[in-house]
Amino acid sequence: MPVLNIHELDLNLLVAFDAMMRERNVTRAGERVGLSQPAMSHALIRLRKLLGDSLFVRTRSGMEPTPLALELAESVREGLEVLQQGLHGAKPFDPLVAKRAFQIVMSDMGIVVYLPTIMVALKECAPNIDIRVLQPGRDQHQEAFESGDADLAIGVLPVLRTGFYQQRLFSDSYICIVRGDHPRIGTTLTVEQYAAESHIMIEPVGSRYSESLSPAATALTLIERQLAEHGLQRRIALRVPHFTVVPAIVRQTDFIATVPRQVMQTAESVRNLKMLPVPLELPNFTVRQFWHQRNHRDSASRWLRGLVSELFSDKSDSNGQ
Repeated sequence: MPVLNIHELDLNLLVAFDAMMRERNVTRAGERVGLSQPAMSHALIRLRKLLGDSLFVRTRSGMEPTPLALELAESVREGLEVLQQGLHGAKPFDPLVAKRAFQIVMSDMGIVVYLPTIMVALKECAPNIDIRVLQPGRDQHQEAFESGDADLAIGVLPVLRTGFYQQRLFSDSYICIVRGDHPRIGTTLTVEQYAAESHIMIEPVGSRYSESLSPAATALTLIERQLAEHGLQRRIALRVPHFTVVPAIVRQTDFIATVPRQVMQTAESVRNLKMLPVPLELPNFTVRQFWHQRNHRDSASRWLRGLVSELFSDKSDSNGQ
């Protein structure tokens, strides 16, 4: 590889290189950094000439990096991140005039509960901030943050631990929902009635349940254990990956679903549905926001975390941002 003088290197070429490493596609890489396809191709040609290497080779699965590209990738990415953080720190983040896109990981339940409130707040205090919602599989959460594809996550995400910060927002509990004119369930719900009905279970993509559809997959859940203590078991008649379809299905069937209380309090689809206490001792769960250590000191990210905390935190147990 030729010895390069940093003063002779166009920084934009490194930005283009990093985009190609992330996307492995010229068109998508160009869109990522705001370049047309021809401009992106021209940048790659210039960089190939400077480095004396093809850098990316076309294969059936896409543009694959050469050994030299793989060797350079981590150093280039780290250097760009340090520069970006330095530029962000050069002046205070002003949400009223700032133009920036944030990528937030949340489930479809989160979209129902958090996203409308966030967007209303942004309209008032940060009109030029854009939001992109991500829903990677649970095994892809960490990669999304480490690669810079995600800025924040909101939800119940025990997979995000090493290398992450977190802040408690609020606690929630579970309730049961059935249609308003359910033929067997009135204003109360016993454990026997609960077990006798057909249930809908929400299995998010990448959850521990999604690998198996057999009854054994849920045999060790808290609900199943408590029902077993009563000599009962329930039938899971329907398994779906998203919450948003559940209210409509419950409204048109005799199914019962066990869902977070907060979701049903904010959803517009509660009409013709009854919300009843779960006749089991289910513990509350805690919703938190998570962010990677690479964004911990970024002023824009700090502002976003502060906004989320202000909107949703019950203030009973919050940590620094």
